Amino acid sequence: MENLSSRPVHGREGLGAVARPIRVLPLPGILVKAVPVLAFVALILATNYALTRFPNVKLFDLLVFVAGYTLGVRRGVAVAGLSWLVYGTFNPFGPAGFPLLAVLMASETVYALAGGVVRRLLPPGRLSPTPGAKSLVLGGVAVLTTLAYDVLTNTYTGLAWASLAGSADYWRWVRVALFNPGALFFAAAHTASNLLFFTAFAPLLIKGVERIRGGLR
Repeated sequence: MENLSSRPVHGREGLGAVARPIRVLPLPGILVKAVPVLAFVALILATNYALTRFPNVKLFDLLVFVAGYTLGVRRGVAVAGLSWLVYGTFNPFGPAGFPLLAVLMASETVYALAGGVVRRLLPPGRLSPTPGAKSLVLGGVAVLTTLAYDVLTNTYTGLAWASLAGSADYWRWVRVALFNPGALFFAAAHTASNLLFFTAFAPLLIKGVERIRGGLR
């Protein structure tokens, strides 16, 4: 049998051979735009299912806001719509029907729009993870967008109740949907959690996403 250890080492078999650099082909433009959107959707779904036991306490809204801030309003809107399409269809509490699902998808876009607006007012370089005046801006945005979302979705609920009851007094049913004790409790939990999440985590997430995107360029 040939003693392999005694064979001379030549060419590519040599230990000192220089490896050729790996050439990374650029991704098509559509993939460059789609991958971050899908990454946000996956993160939203993972955190939503993980927090199933805590109704109206989710990172969903924060992540849509961050997507609108870092990816732009259009892709932020795509994140909102796709996330609700999946989560609303495969919801632990039961799937949402068409009219409700459309309302949820449309209402969620307020966070993406807010992200785009806040980026104009507070570019990434002006954001700081430490508490300060910028935290007040983010807190105000959290409260306003959450109230807008809850008013839109609960208004639909009131109109749906009026339709089921065969009543033409739509305003009465909308008031019930907006101001019944259960709605007020969940709205308070929703607003308080978003206020905390936006002020505590938005700057960190934004800077993290910007750093990742910068490294991929």
